[in-house]
Amino acid sequence: MRLLVVALSVVLLSTPAAAQDMPAMPTSSQDQLVDRVAAVVGDSIILMSQITEQMLRMQAGGAPLPSDPAELAVVEGEVLEDLVNQQLLLQAAARDTTIDVSDGRVEETLRDAWDDQVERFGSEAALREALEAQGQSLASYRATLRDEIRRSLLLQSYIQTRRQEARLIPVEEAEVEAYFERERERLGRRPATLSFRQVVLLPQPSDSAKAAAKEEAERILELIRDGEDFADLARRFSDDPGSRQAGGDLGWYRRGAGLVQEFEDSAFGIREGMITGPVETMFGAHIIKVERVRGAERKIHHILIGAEVSASDVERTRTRAEEIQAAVAEGASIGDFSGEQEELGLPDSLEITQDQLDQLPSGYAQALRNAQPDQVLGPVEFPAQGNPAFAVIQVLGVRDEGEYSLEDLRAQIRERIRGEKFEERLIQDLRDRSFVEVRR
Repeated sequence: MRLLVVALSVVLLSTPAAAQDMPAMPTSSQDQLVDRVAAVVGDSIILMSQITEQMLRMQAGGAPLPSDPAELAVVEGEVLEDLVNQQLLLQAAARDTTIDVSDGRVEETLRDAWDDQVERFGSEAALREALEAQGQSLASYRATLRDEIRRSLLLQSYIQTRRQEARLIPVEEAEVEAYFERERERLGRRPATLSFRQVVLLPQPSDSAKAAAKEEAERILELIRDGEDFADLARRFSDDPGSRQAGGDLGWYRRGAGLVQEFEDSAFGIREGMITGPVETMFGAHIIKVERVRGAERKIHHILIGAEVSASDVERTRTRAEEIQAAVAEGASIGDFSGEQEELGLPDSLEITQDQLDQLPSGYAQALRNAQPDQVLGPVEFPAQGNPAFAVIQVLGVRDEGEYSLEDLRAQIRERIRGEKFEERLIQDLRDRSFVEVRR
């Protein structure tokens, strides 16, 4: 099944090409029927022109299309099958009242996609020229991009809500072994890797700085009680750059979805429309508002007042990281210090390819480039949340490039097979409950 590989790729984006570079579409017996209805899915239709457009995208992306009419018709059928399945998913997602794709999320994704396109063409003027050669304007292309992003995010959200069902799908060891043997020639070479454990320390503000942040949060809370608008106050005062311009909107959350414990306990301890605070976390003092409640989910807004970290706070943390590095180098278990680790989204342990080192925070690549097993490194200093953070790293293993073994990939293959089975069951379930008529 090809559909969910496409659907799970996050965004299906039209990619303009210069007019002289646009590949010619092979001809088939279907060419005279471009505007014919190819399929009816529920209350929606799929046109032959949509199939043609998708095939042009495939060709522009480097996928060769057969010139033989019979073979081309087979590809058209596969593309139509994908489009039918996508439409089934979109309709199911639209019916699911627990799914909400916010305008802010769409616009953020659109900005990233737009920047990627401008970078690809070298400038917005070059992008405009390529679009105009195809009869499109920047405005119409941006609108199309926005619609496709919204649909793709909707698909993502729907599939994610159903993904937990995949955990119940059994995968036999024989299936894993057969998959590995079938695919091993296409696996390529296993890259050189290294694995390590770490403890990351982040300077914490002093008690006086925390008290000042709490006092400021209490002042803003009084303004809210006096009738001032929460979103406006968030835009004026919040120290959270990710939500400030959105009026403090953090989006929808369930318990266990990544919020720090103190914040989560407070947000899930109040009812819809209520405001609480100040709530103190490692980030500072928060004022929390539960905008809406939808089943187990809550739409949360907040205003963050950060507690300032002083130079002495930084030096105290650096000294502690040096103490931990010395202790581990002398034989102490790095796990003994895990309780001092800060929640920065960095894992306690990691296996990474040598080529991926530059994707780690600054300082890691230089420290790990020529690392040896059992070596204890650090403190590695890197910026985090506007302050220096310090990592103590213990290298667990270094592995040279080589061929993949079944053991290397067993877990990934098992999850891949489980995902494929889930996709098949999900689509079949939707087909069984929906009207689908293929007219091609």
